[in-house]
Amino acid sequence: MNNKYLYMVVGAIIAAGWFYTGQSAYYSAGATGMSDIWWYAMIVAVGLGAGSTGGDDVVSIFVESIKGYIPTMILLAIFPLVGHTVYTLVTTQAVPDVMGLLQVIVTFVVSGLLTNMTLSYLRKANA
Repeated sequence: MNNKYLYMVVGAIIAAGWFYTGQSAYYSAGATGMSDIWWYAMIVAVGLGAGSTGGDDVVSIFVESIKGYIPTMILLAIFPLVGHTVYTLVTTQAVPDVMGLLQVIVTFVVSGLLTNMTLSYLRKANA
């Protein structure tokens, strides 16, 4: 079995984990499926270069997809912190509650991290 196919299988497993996690009660929008925040975080992560981390084998790709993505994860935490706060202030003229803000930040970081892991394996499979 070629490494290319192994990378595809591992990437598909992580993508299934991304989908399953997005459907979980904490991240989902209820009966309608994944929340818009989960999808938007994935799009922002792709725009910030998800999948561009290194590694040469299954384990090193996994480690680099976490270690090499830390600066981007910090951006993925700051962006919703500022964005959600400003949005809430403008639309409701009230300070956002801490738990709602924390949920948005965690959603962004988890979705971005799982997106990066998936794309790291798929890009190695495509190389």
